[in-house]
Amino acid sequence: MHPTSMSTPAVSPLAAAPRRHGGLAQGIALMAIVNMPSLALSALVPGLPQLFQQFSNVPHFQLLVPMIITVPSLCVALTSGFTGMLADRFGRRNLLLAALFAFALLGLAPLLFDSLLLIVASRVVVGVAEAAILTVGNALMGDYFEGPQREKWLGYQNMLSPLIGSSIILAGGVLAGVHWRYPFLLYLIGFAVFALAWFVCWEPQRDHAASMQGTAPSAFPWRSTLFVCGVTVLSSMVFFVQAVQHGRIFGDMGVASPERISVLVTIASLGTILGGYLFKRLGGVSVTLRLATSMALYGTCYVGVAWAPNATVGLPLDALGQVGGGLLLPALIAWALTHYRFEHRGRGMGLWGGAFFLGQFLSAPLLTLIQGAAGTFLASVAAIGITCLCAAVALAVTGLAARRAAS
Repeated sequence: MHPTSMSTPAVSPLAAAPRRHGGLAQGIALMAIVNMPSLALSALVPGLPQLFQQFSNVPHFQLLVPMIITVPSLCVALTSGFTGMLADRFGRRNLLLAALFAFALLGLAPLLFDSLLLIVASRVVVGVAEAAILTVGNALMGDYFEGPQREKWLGYQNMLSPLIGSSIILAGGVLAGVHWRYPFLLYLIGFAVFALAWFVCWEPQRDHAASMQGTAPSAFPWRSTLFVCGVTVLSSMVFFVQAVQHGRIFGDMGVASPERISVLVTIASLGTILGGYLFKRLGGVSVTLRLATSMALYGTCYVGVAWAPNATVGLPLDALGQVGGGLLLPALIAWALTHYRFEHRGRGMGLWGGAFFLGQFLSAPLLTLIQGAAGTFLASVAAIGITCLCAAVALAVTGLAARRAAS
């Protein structure tokens, strides 16, 4: 991203132009942008029973109704790399604006559709738009900010995400209680974010073109990408054990009321705010030690909730996993961004996003597989926790050795 060296005797004013950096408006806009996909999941989860009831006479509704929620995530996993290539080739801003508009418009489509198949089809487009939004949003975080500023905004982003997600869940539940269609009204927020992005997000390539003059295009770093994506898939599988199975964890701890489970999940999710703060405080710490800390928190959480005698004991242990997630996600994004120059950042972060959502799909089958050997759901969670603790020790030893070698 920075000019390498000026070998020519004269430098044009364009080539000497300093890089344009993001500020408060861009940071706020990016936080709003990357939280948009929460609508694809959180807004509809409370209304899932109403959707089952509405379409109970449709053939294969047991399969199709959950796809209203899960198809967008599958599309993110499958298309993020492609949308990243589009962002690198044709620019970030136009793709982002088109994706935000399509996301909001097709998100509202179920207000008009009576066909379950049409609703599911509209969710495919929402998922492709979601992939572009996440990819470009993460790439712009690297384009607009560097170093401590980037980590500051990533920390803020992760601190606010659980509050935004909880608000969307609560709003979705209230709207679903009125009518099964009404949670889709929350996609109107997408048009507000579209307007915000229109006014404050610029095309960063214009600012970088001069700095790239005289520099030969580099090959895409496939080797480091495979490593980053591999670590991301494994970390994501750990992350989504709690993110997807949260209600079941408390249910197996003896909490029978869905209302009480939602309250406990909301309370525990506040730990993500502490995780985002911890990420900011560990600004000078290597990614290896950050991952070690996150795995230690997850390991303690998963082993603890599996052995907790009741939800009163299990709640603070469960919150430790949320702290781990609040540290893990921005650490992975910040680490991935360091591997890509500007011309490859869209594709790189697209592949990273695909790897992260691939972990979501692999997480549940992994638990099912482990449960076959462990016997119970919570025992499989404990097995994941023990693995996390072992990984934390290995990462800590590696990170501390590298730190000593560098000093």
